[in-house]
Amino acid sequence: MRPVRYVTWAPGRRTITGMELRTAAALLLVLAATAGCGDDPVPVASPTPVPATAAPASPVASPAPAASSSAAAAPSSPAFAGDTATDTEEPSGEPLTVTSVRVARQDGFDRIVFELDGGKGAPGWRVEYDDTPSRDGSGRAVAVEGETALAVVITGIGMPFETGVDELDEDPALPGDLDVVTDVVVGSTFEGSYEAFIGVSGERPFTVQRMSGPARVVIDVAHD
Repeated sequence: MRPVRYVTWAPGRRTITGMELRTAAALLLVLAATAGCGDDPVPVASPTPVPATAAPASPVASPAPAASSSAAAAPSSPAFAGDTATDTEEPSGEPLTVTSVRVARQDGFDRIVFELDGGKGAPGWRVEYDDTPSRDGSGRAVAVEGETALAVVITGIGMPFETGVDELDEDPALPGDLDVVTDVVVGSTFEGSYEAFIGVSGERPFTVQRMSGPARVVIDVAHD
């Protein structure tokens, strides 16, 4: 063990030992280190971000199913393809005879059907509006009910003794539900033609077509 040495601190005071000096020095070092550490900022833990809780979405009402186009509106009729101009067609084959006339209302038009028989021919025609209808051979005026008349001349016609078929000679009865046709007046055969007149409530578009099995001339008169 090393001998203890004494150091004189000042006159009139007690002597401080070397051990006490070392202890004081150590304390000073500790205090200095503590003071230095106190100048450094103490790290503060950042707050952990809390995810925002989304507000519950409001329920969205499902759109009502759209009504189908077929249910929303009734299907429209196809456009009528006719006009008011004179319509003509040439006959072919063997001569025929007009045996009947039928009239009926259809969707969008009134229909007049001239039926023919007596041979293997195809009839022709000339159909046009005539405000003063008259017989083709005599020129005699014909009374037809309606504001105007369609003059119908069916061609490729033979006399009954040529075709072996009786000719129509009576006006047809008209149904009560017709929209524009007001009268049908039949005529007779003259020089290979058969004439008739269709009374109409006004000049309207019409079409003429030929059908077979049996042979027919079909006239449609538009409602609008």
